[in-house]
Amino acid sequence: MIRVALDAMGGDLGPRIALDGAVDILSRHHDVFITAYYSPYPGLELPAPHERLSLISCSDVIDGDEEIVLSLFKRRDSSLYQSLNALSQKTSDVVVTLGNTGAMVALARHILGVLRPKLYPALIRELHSNPLRCLVDLGANVHCPPSMLVGFAELGAAYIEALSDELPKVGLLNVGVESSKGSAVIRETDRLLSANKWLTYLGYAEGTELFEGDKNVIVCDGMVGNAVLKASEGLLSFMMSKFKKINGASSLFETFYQTERRHGACLIGVRGNLVKGHGRSDLPAMIGAIEYGIDIARADLCSAIEARLCNEEVK
Repeated sequence: MIRVALDAMGGDLGPRIALDGAVDILSRHHDVFITAYYSPYPGLELPAPHERLSLISCSDVIDGDEEIVLSLFKRRDSSLYQSLNALSQKTSDVVVTLGNTGAMVALARHILGVLRPKLYPALIRELHSNPLRCLVDLGANVHCPPSMLVGFAELGAAYIEALSDELPKVGLLNVGVESSKGSAVIRETDRLLSANKWLTYLGYAEGTELFEGDKNVIVCDGMVGNAVLKASEGLLSFMMSKFKKINGASSLFETFYQTERRHGACLIGVRGNLVKGHGRSDLPAMIGAIEYGIDIARADLCSAIEARLCNEEVK
């Protein structure tokens, strides 16, 4: 049985999307149990009783525009805190949320802990699923020293190994492939990755290599990664609006950022499986985010990544 803790209050479209998504998932996955954490309000219609759906009422909601302050860690009856606490207590196998990214990362580090000291969690996004390739980080960390970027590379490589048969091949996103290009941070990261005995490091990657090429783990800081992803999604929306009358064009463009059933990003580096969906997710995207969570829970992704990192430490 896969147990999903669903933060139903995070999305821009309200809890109805999350609750409808949960009902749809339960109709197609008979080995999945979902606990949805929600905050009641007038007019909210709850789903009909289901033996594999549990609804937990919470008195607090962390809004999408809230800043990360110390009081955040005291809000234990918020839907996000409660869902993460269930993962910490091992009463769930994965958390799925559409909520505040900064709050999610801060609370995940606080409640779940990190896999290794000085290893910073990162958001990873699949850019393509067959063969698997991904981008890391997407916004969990903005100011990144070289050691942090090396950690992202190791997490991304472990992710590839855990979820595919592909050999991880790391590239560092830069403004060019020449050795003289990039900031001092990028050049030092390049030096450290070149000396890493575990990773297969193929050097700098330019933006043209995001969606095809030999490198299947593209590393960057969170500001760059988030900007790249949002620009890609914006371009997709623009192209789909221009070519929506052409047969097959929409499905072609959707592969630009949607990989099979999986939607959203995965926070790796914390002690638990965690999926962050887009705040603007509609019902199909919500369903896809839960599907993603089920997939990584089945693979026990967190344990696989932790085992890989520990294996390298003892060598």
